[in-house]
Amino acid sequence: MYLCIAYIRYISIYQKKENNMPVPAEILAVERPKNTRVKKSGDRYLVIKRTCKRVGGRNVPVELGTIGEIVNGKYVEKRAAPRSKEIEIKDYGEVVLNDKCTGDLLQELANVWDIADAKRLLVIALLRSSYGDMRNRDLEMRYQTSFLSEMYPGVALSENAVSSFLSGIGAAYSLIVEFMRNRIAAFAGGKMVVDGMLKDYNSETSSFSEFSRKAMKKGSRDVSLMYAFDPVSKEPIAVKPYQGNMLDSTAIEDFIEEYAIKRALMIFDKGFHNDAYFEKAEKREGLSCIIPLKSNSKLIANYELDDPAEKLKGYDKSTVLYKKVRMKSGKWLYAYRDTRTAFEQETGYIERAAKKKGGMDSAKYLEKKRRFGLIVFQCKDNLDPLLVYQAYLGRWDIEVMFDMYKNIIDRDTVNVQTDYRLYATELINFISVIVSTRVRRLLSQTKIGNQKKKPLTELYSQKQILTYLSKYKMVRTVEGGKWHTSKRLKYIEELCDALGI
Repeated sequence: MYLCIAYIRYISIYQKKENNMPVPAEILAVERPKNTRVKKSGDRYLVIKRTCKRVGGRNVPVELGTIGEIVNGKYVEKRAAPRSKEIEIKDYGEVVLNDKCTGDLLQELANVWDIADAKRLLVIALLRSSYGDMRNRDLEMRYQTSFLSEMYPGVALSENAVSSFLSGIGAAYSLIVEFMRNRIAAFAGGKMVVDGMLKDYNSETSSFSEFSRKAMKKGSRDVSLMYAFDPVSKEPIAVKPYQGNMLDSTAIEDFIEEYAIKRALMIFDKGFHNDAYFEKAEKREGLSCIIPLKSNSKLIANYELDDPAEKLKGYDKSTVLYKKVRMKSGKWLYAYRDTRTAFEQETGYIERAAKKKGGMDSAKYLEKKRRFGLIVFQCKDNLDPLLVYQAYLGRWDIEVMFDMYKNIIDRDTVNVQTDYRLYATELINFISVIVSTRVRRLLSQTKIGNQKKKPLTELYSQKQILTYLSKYKMVRTVEGGKWHTSKRLKYIEELCDALGI
């Protein structure tokens, strides 16, 4: 009884004090639960539950915590516990498609790097193959808003964390070499196309940023990338960056030596012509090179290779003729003329020459006529002419891969500023290209449609399919509950069903 009277007297006294605090009278007048006080916190008016306890023979006030707030002239009770504000709608379709095509990549990476680093390399690569180009500062946002954060939880992708991570990966360069050598070894014994590409790179702190011959015209410096490519699976095997001003014929020696390429049939373009090094390389047991000769090579005239007349058996086009000759050195020469291409080149030459002042030079025309539609290769091995020709045609698939690199993944410009980060970034881009080429292969093998089913790649571009799949989300309607699929349009459901997503 006495305790209650004392508490009521205390509340009355405190209410007077409260009226002297910077809490407006109209706020204090708002009806609220008994045994509470109003506390100003910034622009908010919190309602605090109070009681008292006996200490040393006197009553001492005790606050029990905030139970509500005065908002817009009304008391609002605080009922729900603070929510975690987790992201509960996440991108699903495009990231699952890309993850579906990783195969054993995580294991390949974990064979070289710590599992945490391997997982982070793969996740960044998946983000790039799923969403295209993005700066490091955007990786965390994309990761948290995609289902990759549920599939590969706990990956640190803040801008600072990624910057430090890239530096560490690039600094430990021997691990990158080991990873590439492992892939080279896995493809040993097969055909391997080697080619290069240039990327804009205007770093002020990297030794790779140099003016290439092409870059001088466009006013931008480059970095050069040397790629090895499997023409059967259409998949890249290995990559290495070089200075933008380095010739392909110079880089190829380092590429073969550093990655210990020993057992392969390597196919090159004319830009790689390096007789001195190819002589050295072909002494390696199991390593052969198919090298196209320059059109003015003396070997063509010396071995009368500009008049192939034998039908190339087994080739589906009937317009290709060939000639195979053994050189005095024991090496072999393979000459091919596509008569349809020769006709197109001859017609074009005549049309252009006719427009020139003075007309066409007949002697020059007759000299060039023998080279129209002609391509000649040199190799140390006695090979099936069909194999040689198809191997060379297969190298054009690498151009499709380069197009994918620049247009689907949008990585034709380098955004990092040091050598270490460049090595790490190109490693991640390389992994992204592997995934994207596998996605492309899956799309080309997947058919859709009710009557005449067609491969997806005949109906849509790869970018279009990723855009459609971006409409497929995972949602969670109960905090901490299970994820379930969002409602999808019928054509997106059909696409997902066809792809097994």
